[in-house]
Amino acid sequence: MASLGDLVRAWHLGAQAVDRGDWARALHLFSGVPAPPARLCFNAGCVHLLAGDAEAALRAFDQAVTKDTCMAVGFFQRGVANFQLAR
Repeated sequence: MASLGDLVRAWHLGAQAVDRGDWARALHLFSGVPAPPARLCFNAGCVHLLAGDAEAALRAFDQAVTKDTCMAVGFFQRGVANFQLAR
C-alpha cells in the first residue's frame, strides 16, 4: 500500500498533468498507485472521458463507486460514460 505522501504526490502531479492537457501522463500517474482510493479512480475516469475513452472511464467510475458507495458524482459520471456509449 502506498503511503499517504506518495498518494498525495501522485494525485498532485496527475492534476498538474491534467491542467497541461497531458492525458497520458495523468493516467500513468493515477494508475500507478497500488490499490487506489475511490477519489483517484474517479479522477482517472474523468481523464479517460476527456481523452475520449468512455469504456475505460466507465471501468474507472465502476471502481470508484464500488469503493465508495456514497460517491454521488461517481454515479453521475458513470451515467455520462454510459450515455456516451449509447447504453
